[in-house]
Amino acid sequence: MTSAKALARTGVLTLAWLAILPILTMLLGAMVPVVPWLRIFASDIVPNWISWFLLGALIVGVLGGLAHRARATRVTLALMATAAGTALAAGIVMTHLLQVAWANGARIDLPSTLSVREFSEAASPDRSLVYARRQGEALWLDVYRPADAHTGPRRPVLVVVHGGGFIEGSRRVGAANMRRYADSGWIVVSIDYRLARPDRPTWNLATRDVRCALRWVAAHARGLHADADRVTLFGVSAGGNLAMAAAYTNDDGAGDARCGSRTPSIAAVIVKAPLISPLASWQRKGELQGQQRLYMSRYIGGSPERYPERYAALDLRRLSTPGNPPTLILAGKNDPLLPAASVEDFARRSTAAGNAVDLVMLPYSGHNFNTTFNSITNQLSIATITRFMNRYSRVPKSVAGRSICPPNGVEGRQCSVSATTSNS
Repeated sequence: MTSAKALARTGVLTLAWLAILPILTMLLGAMVPVVPWLRIFASDIVPNWISWFLLGALIVGVLGGLAHRARATRVTLALMATAAGTALAAGIVMTHLLQVAWANGARIDLPSTLSVREFSEAASPDRSLVYARRQGEALWLDVYRPADAHTGPRRPVLVVVHGGGFIEGSRRVGAANMRRYADSGWIVVSIDYRLARPDRPTWNLATRDVRCALRWVAAHARGLHADADRVTLFGVSAGGNLAMAAAYTNDDGAGDARCGSRTPSIAAVIVKAPLISPLASWQRKGELQGQQRLYMSRYIGGSPERYPERYAALDLRRLSTPGNPPTLILAGKNDPLLPAASVEDFARRSTAAGNAVDLVMLPYSGHNFNTTFNSITNQLSIATITRFMNRYSRVPKSVAGRSICPPNGVEGRQCSVSATTSNS
């Protein structure tokens, strides 16, 4: 072997090791989430990039094999073994995620999962409007419409409430997903609400803004060519908490005729990684405890010791009473911010009260498990959400709240409170 070939071989092996070790580290961090900080990053990165991880491991394995064929050494043997182990780990994670998708009726386009497009990229709303003003602050909403929105019968509506810990976030997050729902025939309305500041907690304001936006949709349904009796409310993280609170209570909450004269009935509720219990979130130990306590103290005004009644009133489990709209919950098993146990507890209580609750727990997944548009987890989310909306948006109101699941759920299927799968 010439010196040039030897140098090239060394360079290729070095790059291969630099590629395979971070991939393996991330996979182990998601599969065995015990290493501080690593588990947080891994549980967000792995679900979004698992296809790339598997492809990368296979490529490194081929490079290692070629290098070993040229000159067998312990380094090449170790590289091939590491690549094989990494590919196996990636295959296990991918298989489990695909099983969740298949169990929930989602068919995944695997080649497209290698796209790097984010779920907020390359999409914009058709219109942006101010739906309310609060103390001089304009509250905006974005409208996404199907191309044929003004033909045929009026369209069902999806009202989206963004996340951000009640103190940040944007109605444009997830714009590509919202465009996808609009292309499927929905009028999508993504809203702002008042964000908490150090001098202004919004625990008693933000839900009113959501209900004001719902009243605005009902008042402008004709212009939107929308059916105000087929409204689905969708929220993410903090927005999930607001969406559930707005849907499960009867407080029109504004006393402001500018919002509209009535709140539409909610056909269904869909939430991703929702905050269920502010107190449980405050008490959650871990690397992000300080960040979560900042969110809670800004939103609620202080600690649980200072405002115990507020924390108790904002616990969504107290709203798991009969008559709530059908609810779909998607959450990550490894969420470092919001305890999965609170989500599961809410689902059990609500189902016991006679409500239809579909719970999909995603293995190896954290808080931001579907930010890559064509990832397995985002394709799964879009398909599951679309299927759920189509199931409930057209049913008569008299049966909208009834569970169609067997009493004990069905293992491996989106139904009742049984988690679809786990990484245990």
